[in-house]
Amino acid sequence: MANSTRQRRKKEAKDLTQNRPGQLSTLPLLKITQALLIVGVTLGVAFLVYSSPLYAYDFGLNASGAGMNVRFVHWSDGTFSNTVSLNYNIYADVTTYDSNATYGIANTAGKAITVILKIGSITNTGKVANVTLTILSQDGTQQVARMSWTGGDALPTPDQTFIATAQTDYLIQISIRGASSVVAGDLASIGLHMSTSG
Repeated sequence: MANSTRQRRKKEAKDLTQNRPGQLSTLPLLKITQALLIVGVTLGVAFLVYSSPLYAYDFGLNASGAGMNVRFVHWSDGTFSNTVSLNYNIYADVTTYDSNATYGIANTAGKAITVILKIGSITNTGKVANVTLTILSQDGTQQVARMSWTGGDALPTPDQTFIATAQTDYLIQISIRGASSVVAGDLASIGLHMSTSG
């Protein structure tokens, strides 16, 4: 067993010197990159919390999906679900922005499917100034759908449709601004409804 490990390490070292990385040679670099990303996000959140007003409430995004082929995907472990809940701290007169929520939308079918999205409900609407949910291509370069709600607007929002390409994932981007009346302990939840056709 020790010989096997030594031989594998020698082979990896040889592959690296010949510019042919072995299967495991990029693993340490990946772990370092993940650690730096986690540290960066943590520092960013700490800065936001430290520099924001004291009054905040939790924002929960509850989403439901309607099909077996188009569902929500959890980026960290690749699991699929029909409903998700995302929580954010929201502050009075401050916009909170998440460029890539922890869940996305995945079309696991072998064909394109039409996806219909809308903001269906918001509890405690007086504490939310506005909300925008944007669906982007997985590389983040192309907007495929966008839903917005501003205080006083009717709910649900109009349907937004896009064609989900076969075997493709999409990012969910969130922007929410707390109303000036937000105080500690206020709660709100936003319901994102997804259905499919075709």
